[in-house]
Amino acid sequence: MSKLPPLTGEQEQEWAKQEQAFAVERLGESTAEGDHSYRLLTRALREPLPVALPPGFAAAVAQYVEREMLLDARWERRGIALLLLLFVLVAAGSVIAYGQSWLAGLQAALPSLPRLFNGWSLLLLIGLAFAYWPMPQPRR
Repeated sequence: MSKLPPLTGEQEQEWAKQEQAFAVERLGESTAEGDHSYRLLTRALREPLPVALPPGFAAAVAQYVEREMLLDARWERRGIALLLLLFVLVAAGSVIAYGQSWLAGLQAALPSLPRLFNGWSLLLLIGLAFAYWPMPQPRR
């Protein structure tokens, strides 16, 4: 069942002209009446494309894509650097504004940190460092 709306009278006539042109071309009748432009279109659609892709087309497309990716990567790196700078500025502003209260809380918590991990804190830090250390990327 088609979900397309029904054709209007003008669209029906257009459809009939196209179908007539297809039938005329299929039968090979060259003197038949009908719209010549539809017959030319039908003939063009039945024939293969006359021109192949130029030599080196794939290499040119690859160069274009690589150049665009480099441009995108530059903007991305600049955006990330800008966001990191903004983060550092906000963090510095927060430390300046609220540093005194943080410092007092941190000094109160420092004596209890060694008891918190039962002496395993150094081993925990080493394990976390190995787990999140950036791995070298293999060359392609």
